[in-house]
Amino acid sequence: MNKKINKKLAAFLVALSFLAGTSNIKVNAETSTKISTTRLSGANRYETSASISEYGWKSSDYAIIASGEGFADALCAAPLAKKYDAPILLTESKTLSKKTQEALGKIKAKNVIIVGGAGSVSKNAEEQINKLNIKTKRIYGKDRFTTSVEVAKEIGTSKGVVVTNGLGFADALSMAPIAANKQMPILLTEKENLPLEVKEFIGKSSYEKSYVIGGEGVVSSTVEKGLKNPKRLFGNSRYDTNAAILKEFFDKANLENVYLAAGSNYPDALSGSALASKTSSPIVLVSNKIETSIMSFIKDCKFKNVIILGGSAVVSDDVAKSIQGKLDTDKEIGNLKVNYINVGQGDSILIQQDGKNMLIDGGPNSSEKVVVDYLKSHGVTKLDYVIGTHPHEDHIGGLDAVINNFEIGQVFMPKATANTQTFKSVVTAINNKGLKITTPKVGESYNLGNAVWTILAPSSDSYTDVNNYSIVTKLKFGNNSFIFTGDAEDVSEGEILKKQLDISADVLKVGHHGSNSSTTEDFLKKVNPKYAVISVGKDNKYGHPTEKTLDKLKTNNISFYRTDEKGNIIATSNGNAINFHFEKSEKNVADDSKNNNNNNTEKNNNNTVKDKEAVYITKTGEQYHKEGCKSLTKSKIAISLEEAKSKGYIPCKVCNP
Repeated sequence: MNKKINKKLAAFLVALSFLAGTSNIKVNAETSTKISTTRLSGANRYETSASISEYGWKSSDYAIIASGEGFADALCAAPLAKKYDAPILLTESKTLSKKTQEALGKIKAKNVIIVGGAGSVSKNAEEQINKLNIKTKRIYGKDRFTTSVEVAKEIGTSKGVVVTNGLGFADALSMAPIAANKQMPILLTEKENLPLEVKEFIGKSSYEKSYVIGGEGVVSSTVEKGLKNPKRLFGNSRYDTNAAILKEFFDKANLENVYLAAGSNYPDALSGSALASKTSSPIVLVSNKIETSIMSFIKDCKFKNVIILGGSAVVSDDVAKSIQGKLDTDKEIGNLKVNYINVGQGDSILIQQDGKNMLIDGGPNSSEKVVVDYLKSHGVTKLDYVIGTHPHEDHIGGLDAVINNFEIGQVFMPKATANTQTFKSVVTAINNKGLKITTPKVGESYNLGNAVWTILAPSSDSYTDVNNYSIVTKLKFGNNSFIFTGDAEDVSEGEILKKQLDISADVLKVGHHGSNSSTTEDFLKKVNPKYAVISVGKDNKYGHPTEKTLDKLKTNNISFYRTDEKGNIIATSNGNAINFHFEKSEKNVADDSKNNNNNNTEKNNNNTVKDKEAVYITKTGEQYHKEGCKSLTKSKIAISLEEAKSKGYIPCKVCNP
């Protein structure tokens, strides 16, 4: 796909994401950008499907009837609807829904094709249809998989086949309008292997092209290998898979009409898939967070009509209110800034976009003031997200000071603990602010202004090496993307590769300060970055970064920058291009007094700065104390000596801290 198409798609996806909640009306309305927005909805899924039918068809000889109580049989219905130029109407299982009956009358249907057996749409419902002087035909199998085969026989396979997991609905519905337009049947499979009937049908069929929808977590490589000329379309989530499908077939989409549906349930998107295929238009799945990975080129968008499928309960009014301001075409979305702060031997990364701030790690204890001062100098008063990638001192040492000095939105840390004062201080700071720790879940995405970041690791709850607990993330902004790895090593990298996550990126934060145990060849090739950043202390005792790692970067023609050489490294993205500039900083040597130790313990030594020692205060007291002081209450709170002094606490006269 050429760059021009990519740019148009970027604008298309951005504007769609914005518009997902911009209207809660049921009639056309002009926005300031002259885009017509329509909501097709009813009091329930049956009324909504009737509303969709009325919007798209004044009359039709055919209608497709499917169960509104389960998606199993209906996932493959869109190509059938396209073949007969028919709406998809939903009904209750035991009886024909009143609104569905009315919809059949409005389009003057003469024939109804029921998709699914009597367990999905009962014989009683079928008899009610017949009483309307409408002929019925039922297409079904013994289960959802064989039903998809029977529908495929009706469609034919000469244009190709689509294979997707039959135990979920989102991927099938993302592909449904396109499969319908291409007249490719949607065949359902189990994760590991094709069901026998599906396998036999595919084996006997004549086709030249196939599409596998979803990653290996939903459709295995074994299934893929059993297909002719397969192409897998997938992403890290159902919304990313939806975007991957749009990118693949963008040149075939009619941008005058775009359909938005909730990605969390199937009925509205199922009914809407027939309407979308009628106008050769895509369905875009949205959530209450308005998932999007592309936030640029909005002014280049050319679509005219946005149709929201379903009421405000599924595409909420709250979503609309939260993004109203973003529809202003004169508003600049601003740049993304990724600040790799020079903290010596450690990591700390500040990410800023559209007034939102995110911090990945806080550097070692010795650099907590460096980090706090840097954040303040860049206008930070609130951190919307704080990530402690793993509980090593060179990554979380400064987080307690950060948490104590700024308003905090959400804190992410892995399921790994450490028997160290550093870890305890961070947890205490979190608890003192009444915050809760969010455990990372692979595939979950979060908005940061107009950027989106997604969790890639850790995949397991148990590792031998603490470094592999590192939270690995991917940040997307416009056409640019960044990978942040913490200290993730080859084990974690291998798990990421096995999941077939989209880890392509322009910039890679090299894992574990450039050690030999990270940045494997396979991982590096999959990321395929143009740039790499190494956060490392000058003349550190670990020999980071190693020559082996540097050679890999050089061999792959990756430009790399080191904090020990450049100081603070700032990457600025406008969504298309990334520019780097550098700021010399005082932190130009490694602080080995409290370096990360692989056994996850900290050593007390004579080089420890006294002002960094832990002391204790109480909620109502004015003094700070030593551990064990008899003047302490049970509600003691640990803070650093330096912080206690800065807040005006005085030393206890009993314990003389």
